[in-house]
Amino acid sequence: MSIVHTSRIRIEKHEGPHRTASIEGFGEPLHFGIHGGIAHFYKDKYGREFTGPEYPATLDHIIAGVAG
Repeated sequence: MSIVHTSRIRIEKHEGPHRTASIEGFGEPLHFGIHGGIAHFYKDKYGREFTGPEYPATLDHIIAGVAG
């Protein structure tokens, strides 16, 4: 038995690192961005500061997905 699935996702870029992913079949989009240690890394290494709300990073979503 095999299963084939095609994910239909639309990514929308907002200000700074904030992005939303709208996934077909789900009403609410997922928010992606940076936070905590990731934001500090970019500030320390590249001098970039980010304002606005923090959102889970792409890596956070990946870890949550495979941890289940």
